Amino acid sequence: MSIVDNGGWPMLGKQRRISGVAVAAAFGTLALLTGCGSTPAAGKHGAKPTGSRATATGSPSSSVSPADLKPIQGQQLRHYLLTADDLGPGYTQTATPDVEKAADPHRYDDMGVSGCPALKELGKHSDEVQFAAKTAAGFTFGADSTLGEELHSDSPSKLSAGLRRLMHAQTSCPTYTMTSGSTPLTVTVRKEDAPGPGPDAYAYTTTLTGPGGSQVLKTAAVRRSNVLVMLVGAPALVDRHIEAAMAKLPAS
Repeated sequence: MSIVDNGGWPMLGKQRRISGVAVAAAFGTLALLTGCGSTPAAGKHGAKPTGSRATATGSPSSSVSPADLKPIQGQQLRHYLLTADDLGPGYTQTATPDVEKAADPHRYDDMGVSGCPALKELGKHSDEVQFAAKTAAGFTFGADSTLGEELHSDSPSKLSAGLRRLMHAQTSCPTYTMTSGSTPLTVTVRKEDAPGPGPDAYAYTTTLTGPGGSQVLKTAAVRRSNVLVMLVGAPALVDRHIEAAMAKLPAS
């Protein structure tokens, strides 16, 4: 499951809290499309970096080429998460970075998307955008602003290909409809300037409109080496902290 989750419909209007539906819309991840997100998979990918493959912080040793980098797992990956101290005064952490405990795989069974073939196609090939390891954190700022962060780790080539496919699917439909139960939510997506140089940096804004009003979220995603960072939340907060999130990633 993805980051900060209130377990239900977005709280539209004055309180802009990221719920499960809003996160799925902003990330376009598998929480909605397949009922599961990327999870640590040591058995599938073989594992935590050991020996000459990585240093104690997950950085590659000088003898390892970028193509050979292994996924960073557990506490090593959490090392790259933003903290409330990184963000500054006024921020409170609201979500634990420990997402290795599986969420209910059926909690999104009543959610669906229509009007965006690319997202539906992505759901048919979900394994192509599931990565070996993941961790997350969420923060609130003031009374009604929220910022969430996800980190994923895998080989650089798999992260690059998966992120490219994910971003293409999410931004290929300017407007589509998402439903939770029988309640429709109109989703409008707009591409934004990439938050950094290179091919593996993306940003877009998502406007979710439902019976109670509208909610605007921004998503920024950047890959560095074998770690991918995604920030989602109030556009001003994402813009303010994406550089700090990128600065904590391992060197390319």
